[in-house]
Amino acid sequence: MPSNETNSLASLDAFQAGVRNVCGQFLVSPPDGARDMRGIITLKQRQALAVAVVRNSAARINRDWRCIRQDSAEHLFLVLQKSGHSVMRQGDADVRLAPGDFIMIDSAYPSRFLYGDSGSLQYSVHLNRSEFAHRFGTAALGGCPIPGSTEIGMALRATIDRLVNAEDAADQQHFISEAFFNLMGAYLCGLEAGSLPSARTSDDLLVAKARAYIRQRFRDPECTPASVASAMGVSLRALQRRFQAAGSSLSDCLIGTRLDYVCDRLMGQKYAGTSERISSIAFDAGFNDLSYFNRQFRARFQIPPGEYRLHAATSSAKDLTQ
Repeated sequence: MPSNETNSLASLDAFQAGVRNVCGQFLVSPPDGARDMRGIITLKQRQALAVAVVRNSAARINRDWRCIRQDSAEHLFLVLQKSGHSVMRQGDADVRLAPGDFIMIDSAYPSRFLYGDSGSLQYSVHLNRSEFAHRFGTAALGGCPIPGSTEIGMALRATIDRLVNAEDAADQQHFISEAFFNLMGAYLCGLEAGSLPSARTSDDLLVAKARAYIRQRFRDPECTPASVASAMGVSLRALQRRFQAAGSSLSDCLIGTRLDYVCDRLMGQKYAGTSERISSIAFDAGFNDLSYFNRQFRARFQIPPGEYRLHAATSSAKDLTQ
């Protein structure tokens, strides 16, 4: 990004306010070792589509669970890297974007954007999450990358450029918007069929998406391996195979998340000076069978939860989790 263009951008505080106004709750911060960064974001409304034009000079932008709780989390953001480079994280997967590459970011799950110090220009197409899922299913929920070198990627890029740069009449904008949705549908069909270059990455993103879903829903006793698979739009066996290929287990992920929550609550009692019933904490974590909870807790920590809490009170429980 040319220096004169960078200098014309707004300050960190103004850019932060612009991001929140256009995209929702995100945390913007300068890179390590820097005191400031600059950027600007504008929104172009085109019939059924809205496209944000985002320029910034080196920043980190994060969306964590606290941000998600502060707004409706109702959007998918199809981000096109126009110039510069970035690293986008959705779930546990990092995707590096070069000029021309895309990634779909799901606002319902944590995400992180890292930008190089040469500056960045991105277009972000805002899509209503529920309407998109109704139209295309769950393939894009939780995020997915789209290589810009594919034929569909190049067509999408040309369509988005037309949306951003052309002041077409309303009827023309409608046709361009429909072309965009048709291209997205074609890409997602190919992704589901495993016939596109990013299909292997899609497996990794599906596991990351399932992990993020579990972190959000684990306290609900109805959150089971089968319900997680249903929410991901795949069979239980298919999701279990994806976890196994990643060297883990779907059931272990769910149980481990619940046990981590219990441990945090037990450790927190040390500082709060309270002694809440362990059974209440277990039920609040999503367990609905105390005998099963006690077996799982002992299997992981080799001691019962009451003894764990006693160790927590003497500051030695941390050693038990090593």
